Amino acid sequence: MKLFFTFLLLTLYTQTFAQTGNLYKGTINNKIKITLYLQGLNEGTNADQIIGVYKYDTNKDYILLNGYRNNNGNISFIELPNTNFTGTFLGTLTKNRIVGKWISANQTKQYPFELTEIVATKEQLNTFENGLVEKGKEFRNY
Repeated sequence: MKLFFTFLLLTLYTQTFAQTGNLYKGTINNKIKITLYLQGLNEGTNADQIIGVYKYDTNKDYILLNGYRNNNGNISFIELPNTNFTGTFLGTLTKNRIVGKWISANQTKQYPFELTEIVATKEQLNTFENGLVEKGKEFRNY
C-alpha cells in the first residue's frame, strides 16, 4: 500500500512539473514590448483555468495572469502584480496569435495588444515557469 501511494505521488508530481506552456511575444499599444507565458491552453476543457505570467521586455518583474478561454477562442485574463488586480486582457486566440485589448482596472485606459506564439527554447520556458512558481509563492505570503 505504501508503494502504491508513493507511485501515485510521483505520478502527480511529474504531471504537475512536466507541464509546459506557450510563450508569446508582442506589444501593448503597438509600442510596449511584452513576453507572455500561459499554461493550460492545450489541456482540459474551456472551463479549466489558464494561468501564466507576463513581463515588460524592459523589466525583470513578472505579473501573474489568471483567466479562461471559451468555445469561440475568446480569452479573458486578469493581471495580478500583487493582491490587487491592475488590468484585464480581453481578446481572441487563433492558431498562434492572441489579439485584443488591455483595459486598466479603473477602466480609464484601453490599449490594443497583439501577441504571436514563438518557438521557445527550453531555457526560455524554464525561466517563465520559474517566474510563475515564484509569483505563486509570493501570493502565499499575502
